[in-house]
Amino acid sequence: MKHCVMNAPERPEYADALNELEPILYNLPPKVVAIDGKPGVGKTTLGRFLAWRFNISLIETDLYLHRSRGLYIYREEEVKGVINSRKQSDRPVIVEGVVALRLLDNLNVTPDFHIHVICEAASSSTASDYPEYLKQFQPAENANLVLNLSKLSRT
Repeated sequence: MKHCVMNAPERPEYADALNELEPILYNLPPKVVAIDGKPGVGKTTLGRFLAWRFNISLIETDLYLHRSRGLYIYREEEVKGVINSRKQSDRPVIVEGVVALRLLDNLNVTPDFHIHVICEAASSSTASDYPEYLKQFQPAENANLVLNLSKLSRT
């Protein structure tokens, strides 16, 4: 069942994510996939690629972000509406963002699969609530898959 990777030579850095997600998203069940990581690590690019590859929806949480005093505060009801719409139509959805697990927790949504993206070249988050997010959710330790894109970064 690993045919996705063979069909995707243009993004070999995402092979692990494709291999892990293919059995979970087979026949496109109403699943929620979370992608998180520091700003600039490649979450959105990964999310867009996976959404394209599996033909599913992607919620880029930055689009629902209130820019407020350096915190990650979202228009949660709008995000919840999109998630519920996808689940009611029996379709999976990817939710990506710096603090995606906290957002989903606030919405009482448990992700079926969690990808934590890291890249050593990415800048540190300037949001004052990011260290608390790391402490509370421990995304690197609790992810189903940690995707290290460090070797792909431009120096």
